[in-house]
Amino acid sequence: MLSEDQKQFFDAFGYLVLRDVFTSEEMATIKRESDEIFEEGLGVKLATGRAALQPFFERRPFMAGLAADDRIYCIGEDLLGPDFFLIGTEGNLHAGDTLWHGPGLWDETIKSVKIAFYPESLTAATGSLRVVPGSHRRNTPDLLEPLRHGNSQPDLRPFGMEQSEVPSVALELQKGDLAIFTEHILHAAFGGHDGRHQHAINFIENPTTESKEKDVRDFYEVSNYSLRPSESYVNSENPRLRRMVEKNLELGFDIMMGV
Repeated sequence: MLSEDQKQFFDAFGYLVLRDVFTSEEMATIKRESDEIFEEGLGVKLATGRAALQPFFERRPFMAGLAADDRIYCIGEDLLGPDFFLIGTEGNLHAGDTLWHGPGLWDETIKSVKIAFYPESLTAATGSLRVVPGSHRRNTPDLLEPLRHGNSQPDLRPFGMEQSEVPSVALELQKGDLAIFTEHILHAAFGGHDGRHQHAINFIENPTTESKEKDVRDFYEVSNYSLRPSESYVNSENPRLRRMVEKNLELGFDIMMGV
């Protein structure tokens, strides 16, 4: 369980790093299962050379159970409340830099968390995640707006500097550490080698107002994979996995059959 200090830190700054959550053996299993998925030819090749796949964790036995593991499930409960549910799981093979982005997913601020797994150690110079602390809380005017869509503008020089020079915190990670952040926070990565793994489980709070529910429904309509639970989770023998996709079904969202 997260401490009150950790919850307050996440709320204020938009990210957390948890150390030594998984053993080296567990991370080796995640790496092996991830490699198997990509070796099967699964995953969409993007223009940058990155491969991405959703849903991802459901495709192999060890990873499929991680969303219900105390070490992951309790993060959702602690940060989003007991009725949180699943946005989806994802697998990524990165190539080159990931430039600044972080416009968020919703018109209204709905709490969400991305729990990211990195099966190798990363530093600021080798592609670790970088964040601008507190940037998930937008001001009016938003002085950080030039960075919100930097990932789609490779020639952008915000504030007259290279994107890699923007003041930020590098979340340097060892195998077994977790990076937890919200998509609303400005984040990027620089200097990493091609083919580095980043995989994530994404949770969202239960939308308790009509406007928040509308935001969730609108996002579902424009996405191809998010908020669509896998058939294996809908029919899982694990009550936690079934519970965290019940809201998706209640909202009438499609099921990803065969996964």
